[in-house]
Amino acid sequence: MGVEDLKGVRGDTARPEEVAQALVDRANELGEQERFEEALPFYDEVLQWFSRAGGPVVRFHVARAHLSKSMTLVQLNRSHEAVDACDATIQWFGGDGGPLQSWVAQTLLYKAVALVQLDRHEEAAALYEDVARRLDGTVEPELRVLVAEALLRRAILLRQLEKAEEALAAHDELVQRFGDAEEEELRELVARALVFKASFLGKLDRREEELATFHEVGQRFGSAPEPSLRMEAARALICRAEILLQLQRVDEGLAGFDDVVARFGDASDMPLRERVTNALNTVGFKLLCEAKRLWPEDRERALALLEKARTRIATALERRPGYPMALGNAGYIAFLQGRREEARTLLLEALRSGGEKTRETGLKDSTIHSVPEDEEFRALVRGL
Repeated sequence: MGVEDLKGVRGDTARPEEVAQALVDRANELGEQERFEEALPFYDEVLQWFSRAGGPVVRFHVARAHLSKSMTLVQLNRSHEAVDACDATIQWFGGDGGPLQSWVAQTLLYKAVALVQLDRHEEAAALYEDVARRLDGTVEPELRVLVAEALLRRAILLRQLEKAEEALAAHDELVQRFGDAEEEELRELVARALVFKASFLGKLDRREEELATFHEVGQRFGSAPEPSLRMEAARALICRAEILLQLQRVDEGLAGFDDVVARFGDASDMPLRERVTNALNTVGFKLLCEAKRLWPEDRERALALLEKARTRIATALERRPGYPMALGNAGYIAFLQGRREEARTLLLEALRSGGEKTRETGLKDSTIHSVPEDEEFRALVRGL
């Protein structure tokens, strides 16, 4: 359906603003269905027929067509065309865009994405910086979000360009500018910036700074009312605990996992509950591995650690009955504690729930700090 078809549907007296709106609305519907190639001709018809129109309503729909066409070309990875479309859009808006300032900024963000697709990372980073500069000091919530997005994307690009200190500074700028924001969307961007920064510090082998940054996420957002922010806090604290274990700071790492359970164990939202359950299973498995490491030289302490592992795995299964990984760990612990029949029952249930992948995982896990009993355990797992 094109312009002429829409005029026929609405009658010969259809006003230009009605036709323009109908075309853009139809194109956007196609875009929502991911039928991007079909959407493009509708945007082009609006731009062809109405770009020189003087009425404010028609110009509004032309602006919609410009912006949406730029976005659609980016989604289609038609990057050269997307860059040209973004330039045409910005020219049509008139530079800074006046009342459509947010649309100009959004167009610049689309152009930056297209430049990244073309491996023109330096230009893209400069564009992100330009967006943040253009909107510096804005108080409008929508524009503040665009600034934060631009800063975060620039930081990510600078990391890819191996400009470590500039990347870290960009992360810090976002946190400094929006760390006290009350808007949920901005708070989520601050949390993501801190998580990304922490991960980057880890890649730079700046472990203490990495740990401190993950801890900061937990401190900032661990008590947030928004589930998405509490999820980021839980994820950060779990990462911190895992890193501590990797650094052989076992007691600190285990305490970190216990902290996650204490903070978020009563969460009602399902994704966060899943995180806590996974954390319980992880800490149980880590205690199991530590017990095996001590098995040859300090059997008494190893058995004490196995009992701690058992209680955490049991709590995980209370929260998520039938969880294959936890069932497998529970079976392994029961086996090492000498409860062979219980181990067999648990392992059978784990295999029924998780299939061959659970069997493979159990066999692989048994090779960590291998002890003499593991040969019998592996034979049991293979025979079930």
